[in-house]
Amino acid sequence: MKIKDIAQALHLSPSTVSKALNGRFDISRETKDMVLEYAKEHGFVPSHEKLTHSTIRRICAIFDNYNSASIISPLLLAFSRHALNNNFEVIQTPISVISDYDQFMAKNNFDCSFIVGLSYKSPLLEQIKNTKFPTILYDSILNGEKVSTISSENIISVSKVIKELYKLGHTKIGFVTGDKNSFVSSERLAGYIIGLAEVNISYNADYVCFGGYTEENGVQAADFFSNKDVTAIVCSADIIAIGLMKGLELKGIKVPNQISVVGYDDLEIAKYVNPSLSTVKQDLDLISERAFQTLSAMLLNRPSQRIIVNSEIIMRDSIKKIN
Repeated sequence: MKIKDIAQALHLSPSTVSKALNGRFDISRETKDMVLEYAKEHGFVPSHEKLTHSTIRRICAIFDNYNSASIISPLLLAFSRHALNNNFEVIQTPISVISDYDQFMAKNNFDCSFIVGLSYKSPLLEQIKNTKFPTILYDSILNGEKVSTISSENIISVSKVIKELYKLGHTKIGFVTGDKNSFVSSERLAGYIIGLAEVNISYNADYVCFGGYTEENGVQAADFFSNKDVTAIVCSADIIAIGLMKGLELKGIKVPNQISVVGYDDLEIAKYVNPSLSTVKQDLDLISERAFQTLSAMLLNRPSQRIIVNSEIIMRDSIKKIN
């Protein structure tokens, strides 16, 4: 059976069938599932499945700015699960041990890599841009023939949070950034600024605290906001928001009665802190699945892609409507 036979049977174009069989994401999930089910029923094995089930491949999962309480740990765990289920070996490696990217990949017999937490000031960026190894970056943008990127919809999600807070009566909204050298921090700050503009609130630089992706940075942000008149604060990550709530509590400032707090990521701990943390949920399982499938396709010389995965706002007890 050939691609054109499947296309004819399902009344689809050959290009659509090809995209479905090769794990592309610019078609609907329903169409892809329909094509894959039909193909398997009629004995057609997609090329990416031949690759993953007949050969053990090695993926280097590279991380930077690692924090056990950050999004990096659960994301790498989810990615490893998808890879291992498809006969790929995953080795986690800190980026600090790599001085020459392609040399490191070749020396350690890696076929491709998944990179998380990369600073846009990293000296390896130029090497990765010109790499010959299929590479996918999480929450970064980099143009390269062998480089794909994947992220949640950072800008849109944060702008939606601002609009939700505005609906609850908040007009003085603060923001805590992550690492200033992080691409994702820049996107989420942009989402904050765009969200304010969309509800006709003027941007106030005094309401923005620049920090990093740690709980300690959140505690420090509480000092920054203790003499501000904000009624709500949005944080670039849950771990920052949790530190912020602890810092505010130490200062006798009640969340959400005096200040509402929102995070980003929906870490497991977010639902258990007191008050439970409102946040933006990233679908780590879907991000990991698509990252793995993209690498599988790139190993078959498919083109690089930029993939954006939808996020969801989770409303919990850390925000409150004001008069």
